[in-house]
Amino acid sequence: MTYKNILFDVDNTLIDSATIAANVLHKITANYGYDVSVETARSMVGIPTDKILAKLELGHIAEITADFTTAIGKHKDELQFFDGIPAMLKQLRDAGTTVGIVTSRTAAEVRSDLGAFPEITSSNIIVTADQTTEHKPSGAPLRYAMAEHQLAPADTIYVGDAIYDLKAALDAKIDFATATWGALPTTDFSKATYQPQHPSELLALI
Repeated sequence: MTYKNILFDVDNTLIDSATIAANVLHKITANYGYDVSVETARSMVGIPTDKILAKLELGHIAEITADFTTAIGKHKDELQFFDGIPAMLKQLRDAGTTVGIVTSRTAAEVRSDLGAFPEITSSNIIVTADQTTEHKPSGAPLRYAMAEHQLAPADTIYVGDAIYDLKAALDAKIDFATATWGALPTTDFSKATYQPQHPSELLALI
């Protein structure tokens, strides 16, 4: 199977960021008297911060989310691409593949934290958490991307590192490739269409 359109999650799919995010969330929630382990936070990275807090049944959601956004921004210089990502993105675009971003980050977080990654921010397709009322694991963000940019589901695949990404693709009825290089090894991706071990393997899908 080959695809004309490849949509990507950002965190721990394109950039190595989940460990940083988990540590920051652990520290910020502790400021409010909550004991959220780094391991628990890491297992939930992949959905919007306010949704993580709601799942954990914490209070002060708006305040913690705002504090987290501010704190994570101070770590933006520590973010980096996984090996092979820039070359893979360039080769996809050079081959005429439509490359898009579907992330649980807000538009403000994309602007503030990802300025050093023009390969991401210059994409013609960027769907952030602000643009839909439902978020991953709902397929709504993927359906929005496809509807807004006239992408046929049969020609589209989503690449992500989290179970929420897989569930979103299944809900949107499109194929899914696991970003194995950034995924937790304990996650069950048996329903994924592909499980590439390195970003370069995605080039075989075009």
